[in-house]
Amino acid sequence: MSKIIETLGLRNRLENLYESVTDNNGNSRYIIEGYMRQIGTRSDYHILRDACLEMKQYDWLAPVDSFINESIKFVKENELSFAVLNTLEAVRTSKHQKSYAAAINALEEIKDLNESDLRKSVSGRLSKHSWVPEVKSLIEMSNNLSGSNKTTDKKFSNSTPVSPVLENDNGDTIFCVGNRVYAMNEREEIRLASNNEISEDFAKLIQLSEKFNVTETGLRLTENGCNIDLNRIEEGEETKTEILVDGQLVKESQLAATLMANGKFRYGQYDTIRVLEHALNKIENLYELDFVETIKSNVYEGVEVNLMKTENGVYVNKVNPGMNENVLIKPETATDAINLVQEFVNYDITNSVRDILEGEAKIESDKVKAEEDIYERINYIKDEISKLSELRMDGMDQIKEAKKVLSDALEAEQSKLNKMFKSKNVTVHEASDADYVRGELKIKTNGYKAGTKIQVNAGQYTEGGGKDMIACILPSNEIVDVQKKYLDVVI
Repeated sequence: MSKIIETLGLRNRLENLYESVTDNNGNSRYIIEGYMRQIGTRSDYHILRDACLEMKQYDWLAPVDSFINESIKFVKENELSFAVLNTLEAVRTSKHQKSYAAAINALEEIKDLNESDLRKSVSGRLSKHSWVPEVKSLIEMSNNLSGSNKTTDKKFSNSTPVSPVLENDNGDTIFCVGNRVYAMNEREEIRLASNNEISEDFAKLIQLSEKFNVTETGLRLTENGCNIDLNRIEEGEETKTEILVDGQLVKESQLAATLMANGKFRYGQYDTIRVLEHALNKIENLYELDFVETIKSNVYEGVEVNLMKTENGVYVNKVNPGMNENVLIKPETATDAINLVQEFVNYDITNSVRDILEGEAKIESDKVKAEEDIYERINYIKDEISKLSELRMDGMDQIKEAKKVLSDALEAEQSKLNKMFKSKNVTVHEASDADYVRGELKIKTNGYKAGTKIQVNAGQYTEGGGKDMIACILPSNEIVDVQKKYLDVVI
């Protein structure tokens, strides 16, 4: 039983309602008994929905009115959780359930997530199964709830490309995305493949792959309103290809006759049949590139973005035939990738890279914590040095030795801080360590965007008003003046 169904506690809800209505309302109790008997025969969500609708005629009774209002509130607060369960039930009972096996497994994996986590992950976790109508509707619902325009923005279409996948002499994987052939090494670094890595056979396979779309179990060619599926079926250690024409199993020897007999193909359309026969012979080299998401503009012909997620980070392939542009870019962070795609086609890929964003946020959080710890130790050491100075006994050997130990410790901590800032292209000014504190820009300054880590003159910041200019050290090591109101500073 899923967690949301356990939390709903439908049987207890109905039993409590049954006990709370008086014997004078025999009809209402009879209705409740009927729904209690249905538990276990169909989904709790649909039982609750129908119970609320039928009991609406008795909402003049306080217990019934409370039951309906509380039920609606609970379902609304867990809208996506119930939608996942309903989708799972729909695909399980579909006549195409065999083809939906992977989608069913993916839904099983997420059905116990809480509502908040589902809204973050449904689109990303189920995107490869969006060819299933029920799953597509679920993704659209999730995007509407989360405010994302992914898949619901009719100006764009999302897909996973099909490509031949071969290995070159160096062991790199060769594949095609956005009319370009790329090579990926074992570290999952991607580069443009050279001409001598692209064989004639590979080029023919590229032309073939462009005619197919990805399905759950293989590839699909849609022609003249007819769906021809080539499915990979594993039987023990062997894999065979299964052919379905509009859902009906067909032998390879009968493929041409079946296509002609269904009335959707004319006798002159042998080119399509030859493509299918070639695909049957080469299907073991054609794959869904599940690490690639293709975002095509439905407004500007040929404009697309191919987002490639690897262990080495995110790669963005920008394609714009009108501008003779087809380039591969590796942004430094997922945030940079989001901004790059947003600027290129005004499309939000946040959901697609959310897992990477969360990982980067964790790394950044750890860095901030380490930085805070260093500042804390520096402040503590400075306080101890200050206490020794207040004794006015600097001539004593013990005081000298204690100050030496503290100064060495301070230098070590400041060295750590220097290394940390250098990783962000910021250099701590040694002569000003005591005067500058960490901060962030709240406005674009000298080419640096808001949020850039900087150092701020602590004395000026503490004493100055909101409009006063404060000396700041930029990542370039340049000192500039910035109005105090445009600074975010921790002192």
